[in-house]
Amino acid sequence: MATRSADGPGQVMVLTRPDRPAGLQRVVARARVREHGTNPAAILSVYVVLLMLVPSRLVLGGLGAVGTMATIWALVGLMWAVGSWLTRRIRPLPGSRVPRVVMVLLGAAIVSAYVGCARRDAVALEINAADRGLILLAAWWGVVLIASSVSDLERMKKLLRLLVRCATVVACIGIAEFMLHRSLLGWLSIPGLESNASAAAVMTRGAFTRPTSTASHPLELATTLAMILPFAVQQAFDPMTKGGAIRRWAPVGLIAVASVATVSRSAVIGVVLVLIILFPTWSSKRRWPAVGALIAALGVLKVAIPGFLSTIIGMFTAWFNGTDTSTQARVMDYEDVLTFVEQRPWSGMGFGTFLPSLYRYTDNMYLLALVEMGIVGVVALLVVFIAMIHNGGAARRRFADPVSRELALSFVAAGFVVLVCTATFDTLSFPMVSGLVFLLLGLSGALLGIARQETPVNDSE
Repeated sequence: MATRSADGPGQVMVLTRPDRPAGLQRVVARARVREHGTNPAAILSVYVVLLMLVPSRLVLGGLGAVGTMATIWALVGLMWAVGSWLTRRIRPLPGSRVPRVVMVLLGAAIVSAYVGCARRDAVALEINAADRGLILLAAWWGVVLIASSVSDLERMKKLLRLLVRCATVVACIGIAEFMLHRSLLGWLSIPGLESNASAAAVMTRGAFTRPTSTASHPLELATTLAMILPFAVQQAFDPMTKGGAIRRWAPVGLIAVASVATVSRSAVIGVVLVLIILFPTWSSKRRWPAVGALIAALGVLKVAIPGFLSTIIGMFTAWFNGTDTSTQARVMDYEDVLTFVEQRPWSGMGFGTFLPSLYRYTDNMYLLALVEMGIVGVVALLVVFIAMIHNGGAARRRFADPVSRELALSFVAAGFVVLVCTATFDTLSFPMVSGLVFLLLGLSGALLGIARQETPVNDSE
């Protein structure tokens, strides 16, 4: 900026600004593109809709279970994320790197297992499965890269509200299937996609139908809804949530009921874990109404669905007294499964290669990871879940706003749900729950980055 002095009294000093160089104009123009272009939350909004509302059984032919619409979109998102990072259209906040670091560890475990599969005498089915495992890894990387780049708290909250709404729709379908004793989505087909499972097949336990809704298995539905439940509760308490009590709390009730309606121990464990984590942080004004609502809900279930609570209680009593046949069958298989671990204890047989059609079911992702990815894979899997819990807890300590603190605690609750329920079924083998895990992992890192921007002095914690 140039300055011309006044020549005498009464004259005005004039400040002149030189013309902006053309290069600087281009920089400013590019900055505007960065500010107003596609943001990560918009990409993830499409991913959430595809993940939750498109049935997991509908896949792109030839890709099998990894060919879901959500996975394909995540792969497209990965290319967008890489291009945006190279052109600096998206820049993750400082302090949000934890999800990307743990994904490096998980990626190293899966690639190491892939090499181990290539070095052994694997059959064609196993080789194809190992290839699909790399495709899944790329899709998960895309989700984590985009999610950890969300730098606006309001956009994150809007995305999570969309997630809860989609989960509410999924829950309504699940409850309807439970009541009508049939699948409601068997008629649904999408041009270009094919079904990799029987659309009309339903599972039962006792006298009750176990719904799947848009998931591929009741256990997947149960765990997915249990992970989303704490976010539904947080939004019900959030004063910024629009609507009356029914609009606020209907998603909470529907998601919780639909999860338990799968008649699985994973559902009950997940819901109980959410309550154990959230309940101590509530004031007495929240606790007593919550206890009363819970007692009332159990009473309604007992009257409206005779024998349902008895069936749920019976699953746990049989589990603890050793008379549960499914648990006994799993334990008996463990010794045979461990023989495969002894052959390759560190790298494993190859991620995704321990196929039930060739070997057997494990119904325990930690055991399956030990077989397929070795000890390194189990450690990487634990680190992924613990990282989500850490990010949520660290963000909660930094936030001063009660609403933001409760949002951070929701990530802690979701992390504990998947950490525990992963021991009850093969978490990463199901597209909906695995996609949700990596979405929440990335968002938890972004939330920690946002929290650190508010309280930079606490970065040493």
